[in-house]
Amino acid sequence: MSDAINFSHLDITSAQPPPSRAPQPKENSQCFHFVRRLITALLFLFVLISVVSWIAWLIVHPLCPVFTVSSFTVSNLTLSNNNDSRIKADYHLVFSMKNPNKKVPLVINNFEILLLYKNDTVLIQTWITEAVSLEKMSQKNWSPEFPRDFGEPLHGREFNEIGKDWSKRVVSFDVKMKIEARFTYGIWLSKRRIMKVSCINLVVEFLEPRGINGKLRVAGGKVCSVHLA
Repeated sequence: MSDAINFSHLDITSAQPPPSRAPQPKENSQCFHFVRRLITALLFLFVLISVVSWIAWLIVHPLCPVFTVSSFTVSNLTLSNNNDSRIKADYHLVFSMKNPNKKVPLVINNFEILLLYKNDTVLIQTWITEAVSLEKMSQKNWSPEFPRDFGEPLHGREFNEIGKDWSKRVVSFDVKMKIEARFTYGIWLSKRRIMKVSCINLVVEFLEPRGINGKLRVAGGKVCSVHLA
């Protein structure tokens, strides 16, 4: 037993393998490059679609719809001077709306309509949210409804002036609208535009004996102007 080996003096820690180095973050680097390429591809695709859409609309060049007042009648007109100076009447207005585009259908909606006297005095204001679809080169008639007892009160000068015009059996009205039109081309091209429609100097003649019912003087209608807002 004298020749037994004594291991107490050996350094056991020297026999352990050296610590391994941390692996390089190859996976993180590859993920970063993939995300960067994906973002670049999406940006390129967005720019490409925008350019193609812009060129397509330049080629198509959609025209604004054509509005014509084909009929305008005023019935049961009365001037109320009971401390509110209002004009009460039944207004029946018929528009002819035409899509002049050969390649682009359109949808018109969100009508904001003002009926005015002498282009600055609001008689009635109303909003209509119904949509009117116009196919290529098509035409439709459309008639908004005005509530009779919703007339705006007038100032004394305007009230007196419209009374004088009515006594002469001729009153001039104006109609202004703000509309939203959506043009569509193909499957995925779409464009929205806000437009202002002005129908100026709609002369109504009250020729019947009582003088409370009148109709538009111009035969064949009155063409309105349309501008981008």
